Amino acid sequence: MKHRTARALLTLLIVPLLGCAALGLSGGGSIPNVKPPKVSIASVSMAKMPSNRDLASYYCAQYLGPLICRAFGPVPKTSDIEFAFDVELALANSSKVPLPLVQTLFAFTAFPGAQDVQNLGTVCLSFCEDPNNCRQDANACRSDEPEIRDIRDFANAATGFLISTALGERKFSDLRVRTVPPNDEMKMVVRLGLDPVQMVGLIRQLGKGELDRIKKGQIPEFTIPHEIEGTAWVSVESLGRLATGFGPAAGQWRLQR
Repeated sequence: MKHRTARALLTLLIVPLLGCAALGLSGGGSIPNVKPPKVSIASVSMAKMPSNRDLASYYCAQYLGPLICRAFGPVPKTSDIEFAFDVELALANSSKVPLPLVQTLFAFTAFPGAQDVQNLGTVCLSFCEDPNNCRQDANACRSDEPEIRDIRDFANAATGFLISTALGERKFSDLRVRTVPPNDEMKMVVRLGLDPVQMVGLIRQLGKGELDRIKKGQIPEFTIPHEIEGTAWVSVESLGRLATGFGPAAGQWRLQR
């Protein structure tokens, strides 16, 4: 009788512990077993880019003068030469709790194979419950995890080269927190832009062959190779922020005639 009573008491003690383990709880059953989402770059697409004819007119006016280059069309101002692209991220949450995305760090490299040029840019985006009151701070994209690349790993990035057009065009709704549902997937698109002054300088420096065609009165065919990578942070109650990296993803843009 005493043995049966002891076994019954032992069972009453063990079953709750097994239940907690099955639920993935630890530390007394209060903190879930949460992993950061898997993040990948689903696509990178051009949104606003100058045409080959636009750049031909622009560079020709600098080398030969606007009167000689009228065949290429009106000469655009540097500020009129817009470079913008959409990055679609795919986020997969294998945990049993929702994961609100609170920060993303994007690092963009134009002409990745080039040496001794300022061709790297970064931007840190914070997302808030109230997108109209969402403070942006590059220090938000820092991590204490040694395997995670944060803003300090891109310290040689050119200032202002990469920007968020959500901030530049004051589309505050783009800064609203996105939440990846439990055991589910989500996609989000961020539009980024490149400083036109730095881009036309890079193309001038690295597009020698096409610039020679312009001087001969021919329409160039510019191709811009690029590489994108970054880090995403989600916030979990009782755990703080969790980070995961994505990329690098390489591609190239062929400007239209």
